[in-house]
Amino acid sequence: MKRNLLALAVGAAVLLPLTAQAAPTVYGRLNLSVDYMDSDAAAMEPQWNVNSNASRIGVKGNEKLSDDFTAVYKAEWTVNGDVAGGGDLSGRERYVGLKHSSLGTIRLGAIDSPLKTSEDMVDVFNDNVNLDMSANGVSGQNRLNNSINYVSPKILDVFGANITFVPGETQAENHLGDGISAAFSYEDDNLYLSAAFDSDVLGMDATRLVGRYKMNEFSIAGLVQKAETHGVSNTDEDSFVLSASYDMDKLTFRGEILSAKADLTATTEMKTSLIGVGLDYNFTQSTKVYGNLASQKVEVPAGDTTTMYLGGGIETRF
Repeated sequence: MKRNLLALAVGAAVLLPLTAQAAPTVYGRLNLSVDYMDSDAAAMEPQWNVNSNASRIGVKGNEKLSDDFTAVYKAEWTVNGDVAGGGDLSGRERYVGLKHSSLGTIRLGAIDSPLKTSEDMVDVFNDNVNLDMSANGVSGQNRLNNSINYVSPKILDVFGANITFVPGETQAENHLGDGISAAFSYEDDNLYLSAAFDSDVLGMDATRLVGRYKMNEFSIAGLVQKAETHGVSNTDEDSFVLSASYDMDKLTFRGEILSAKADLTATTEMKTSLIGVGLDYNFTQSTKVYGNLASQKVEVPAGDTTTMYLGGGIETRF
């Protein structure tokens, strides 16, 4: 009996250090759709496609280091759910960081820019390969390599800051913060407001204002952005997004209007506009089926092109 107790005690002593660190969480998302596209562009026939919409897999976790400090980490990869092999497992967000109980979190790695994350839920077609706002002329949706990122704790439970410095590792001048992206937000149960900017991030300066208001099951959101790209060519961009959604039991109704105007040269302008609606049926919090219908118009000096998108798919998170 004593030998059994001794063996149990030795085994527990060996296993205790191994269980001190919490096991990482493996997670993912598969979002596949069947999409029909019909454009009035010359020599372009209607198309049917099966698309993977930002499907991904990742691992994340944390380790309690002391009463005040926690290590945090994440590594995520794109999964092309509609094909086998090829471009699978291309890098998405990945970082390691240190979180303090009252001072905030510092992370190092490849991290979504504060300007990007400030969008909140304004884009009701987020991640859709054809309808995402980044595919329709709204710039600044960047994931920044070599990031030094700070996320503040919630101040008075409503105010927050997210700031990233990007060293100019590939530039002639290499400073700690050659590129800066920052977002400052206010969020309570009903209202979200954010002001964000990029300064010399991937050759672009941008200012973005975002707001969302929730009234029971109804939400309305808007984004206004002004951006300027500098380098070999200068491009001025003015864009806005207005969206709304309504939850009714397991159904979610969505709608969005988008406009993005880019002055490519002093005499050349491109304008992209999108209007669309969507409907989700949420079987659970993890799995839904959905449908989208949208019309996109691109105006350039050579002529205008209108494209209709119709599609539906299924998304599951695990």
